[in-house]
Amino acid sequence: MKLLFVTPPMGNWAPWGDRHMASNPLYSQLAAFIREKKAAEVEVLDCRALGLDDNQMIEEIGKRKPDVVFFGTLIAAAGGVAPLKRFHAAMKRIKEKSPEIVTVAGGIMYTAIPKEIMQENPQLDFAIVGVFGDNEYTLWELLNELKNPAPKLSEIKGLAYRNNGEIILNPRRPVITNLDELPMPAYDLFPMDRYYGYSVIPNYNEAVTSRGCEGACHFCYEWWLVDARNPRDFTTHRTRGGKRVADEMELLSKKYGVKALTFMDDDFNSDRQKMVDLVEELEKRKLDISWFCLGRAQNFIRDADLIPRLRKVGMYQVLIGIDGGTDEEIAEARKGPMKVGVKELKELIRYLRQNDISTISTYLNGFWEDDEAKIRQRFKAVDEIDPDIVMIQVLNPIPGSPIYKRAMKENVVEIKDVSLWDLEHAVMPTKFLTRQQLGELTGWAFQSFYSKPGRIERILNGYSSPYVRMKFLSFKENAAKYEKGAAEDAVAI
Repeated sequence: MKLLFVTPPMGNWAPWGDRHMASNPLYSQLAAFIREKKAAEVEVLDCRALGLDDNQMIEEIGKRKPDVVFFGTLIAAAGGVAPLKRFHAAMKRIKEKSPEIVTVAGGIMYTAIPKEIMQENPQLDFAIVGVFGDNEYTLWELLNELKNPAPKLSEIKGLAYRNNGEIILNPRRPVITNLDELPMPAYDLFPMDRYYGYSVIPNYNEAVTSRGCEGACHFCYEWWLVDARNPRDFTTHRTRGGKRVADEMELLSKKYGVKALTFMDDDFNSDRQKMVDLVEELEKRKLDISWFCLGRAQNFIRDADLIPRLRKVGMYQVLIGIDGGTDEEIAEARKGPMKVGVKELKELIRYLRQNDISTISTYLNGFWEDDEAKIRQRFKAVDEIDPDIVMIQVLNPIPGSPIYKRAMKENVVEIKDVSLWDLEHAVMPTKFLTRQQLGELTGWAFQSFYSKPGRIERILNGYSSPYVRMKFLSFKENAAKYEKGAAEDAVAI
């Protein structure tokens, strides 16, 4: 049996530019697991990296002759829900050409609302419901059953499938508790020399080392990776140990020549011991690699003693979420037991800057009670916190989240086309603002932030890492496209 992981031709999240691309972390981990279990011969077809169009994709699939094709993503920054429309279009083309090929999908949205997606997309044979990417064991069991004349699909936990016109969702599968039991991602299957960061950084890649998040914020986009039958799985944070992370970094650096690495975990630094072990391992290995991670502010504060050492082993920039314009609004986001308000965030940003570590901060506009005054107050707080780069996203109601349930109940979602559910388009109004007004205010906030005297100069010349400057210049070049996406209905993915 041959299993082919497919990334179809598609665009990219506007802030990163058209050439930003990396290996798919869901694919690399799944492919390694299936290969280790000898369940199938595995290959990867990354049409974006190879520059293939839709016709060339179908031609290449015809040459490779897979029995099963897999589609999916874990990374919100790959375009939110928008890639699913590309996945489903590709599946339809595959089925039209080769109806015998089995189609399987997992990751974002397939975990949250598998039955709904399958109802709308008859070209999809199976959906895997795996919390934060826990697709390994379900896919392994499915491939083994498909080799049998009469597959016993009802016994596979975490699987959605079709049976005589009905879509069946099997009982949920418990989360994988020990990620260190999984093999090293199968980077050898990917065109690693084709990947670029933010359209300007060569020798680039992305990795995911953990699953789950201790925050479970009510607005978080990661709700689309959670099985709605047990939302508590969201906060079951699991991570590879620091030594295993260092092993992966060494592999990427020495075998594939990766110089710039982004950890796409939402909660990279939750585990203190992981961070201690990681910094100790990297101090011994002395790798030629710079890295960027997404982490929670309270954990950077907890690990303040490690910050200088982390910088010396390559951590040049971090991303921190800012969840409101007042301490009360931040507290409402349910970030955890530690009080992290505007004052604490401001002090953290300053401390990181003193240690030559640049900061990117994200925040959301578009909550139901948002009016112009709230959006301006939120901007005022971010301006005071003073990160180097700010990414303002527009709230999308993520299936499974408390916000989604309310949006559906009150029927306020105006844009049903998921190709626009990419966190940069406004898909619903607020109580006081139209979608267009929301987009225009978001554009105003972008322009106001970067117009502050000295801010751009600090980004361009204030840090020793060249990647800080390169990323910002790429973002600046794509800012107009990003603002257009926030205010209009232009498809980017």
